[in-house]
Amino acid sequence: MATTIEVARRGQMTIPKALRDRYRIEQGDKFTVRALPGGVLVLTPRRGQANEALNRLRDALVSEGASLDAMLAQLRRMREEPDEADGA
Repeated sequence: MATTIEVARRGQMTIPKALRDRYRIEQGDKFTVRALPGGVLVLTPRRGQANEALNRLRDALVSEGASLDAMLAQLRRMREEPDEADGA
């Protein structure tokens, strides 16, 4: 997919919404910019390994039918249980 974008006065560029949606780019995401020979610039997302692991975990739980409401309810139940380490 080739798209033309314009550089704004302060050097900012807007990534088209279709590409942001396709690659799950959100506000605050960081990228590494590499300059290659021939005037080619390459943007590479700087997503931490923790984020990638959490995304895989989320996808696995959702694919097994887990819901956010069920996970939050389980966390509440766990917090209400007496802590065995306290001798209760």
